[in-house]
Amino acid sequence: MPGLQDSHLLEVRDLAIKIRAGKRKLTAVRGAGFHLDKGECLCLVGESGCGKSLTALAIMGLLPNPPIEISEGVILFKGQDLLKFSQEEMCDVRGRRISMVFQEPMTSLNPVFTVGDQIEEALAAHMSMPKKDRQEAVLKIMSQVGLPKPSETCRNYPHELSGGLRQRVMIAMALVCGPSLLIADEPTTALDVTIQAQILNLLQLLQEQKGLGLLLITHNLGVVAQIAHRVMIMYAGSIVEEAKVDDLFERPMHPYTIGLLESVPYGADKGRKRLNSIPGNVPALDAVLPGCAFQDRCPKVMEVCRKVTPELKRLLEGRRVACHLVEHL
Repeated sequence: MPGLQDSHLLEVRDLAIKIRAGKRKLTAVRGAGFHLDKGECLCLVGESGCGKSLTALAIMGLLPNPPIEISEGVILFKGQDLLKFSQEEMCDVRGRRISMVFQEPMTSLNPVFTVGDQIEEALAAHMSMPKKDRQEAVLKIMSQVGLPKPSETCRNYPHELSGGLRQRVMIAMALVCGPSLLIADEPTTALDVTIQAQILNLLQLLQEQKGLGLLLITHNLGVVAQIAHRVMIMYAGSIVEEAKVDDLFERPMHPYTIGLLESVPYGADKGRKRLNSIPGNVPALDAVLPGCAFQDRCPKVMEVCRKVTPELKRLLEGRRVACHLVEHL
């Protein structure tokens, strides 16, 4: 990708991910490219099935191969291509240098071990330190993420904690070894609104305190407005728009982005009587559509959209859009 520098914490170039289905290989992510800097929050937004989680798992080296494989691309972390790392090397990276918070903590935590033991396990795997020091580090990180009475809570099993506390445990596990990059895959989806706000505030605070690079995956534009510095919109496996968060909300350019923003419920003062929606569905992985993947759902579709796939063009610093309409603005 032109214009990117070696100083980025994370840089993804032309990432393509395919899924084997019988004798066919279906493309789930097409040419994704982006960067993330230290101390920055980049939000990756899109409908379910657009390739957000696959992109995150590719960075972590957690894609099950087979049936899923990275067919093209480069993933640079501090200038090193993670795709060239061995499994042993990636095991050293995961948890210590790059960590991930998954969507549903109850299925990610082990039900037969206490949460304290599970946080300590990450330290035992990556850090050479006495058990007493590990236990002190566990209590410290539990306190930092806002878990009440760490010395007691560490002896609890996952089922004894609420959803919000379990997610705080997951964040503690992710941060206990001091990684420089944190990937959070829809960390607030299963939580109620009040707890969502608490978790987002926690992530934002920890990011600022520790200088983390944060890649946050979500479909919630309210989350984006609260925490993001930059936003990428993903549709049908491709990035269709990238912008600084204020620019995106003030002037969305891609019709899909506009549709997402118009689908957000507002208060009665907005005068809206009916919630807007984007018609149709995301095309199936095996769909063969010449041109733009959004063409059948786009209210501004043109003839060129049905024939030519739009390129992701850089319009301004930090602003990229893949849409033929930008040529007519």
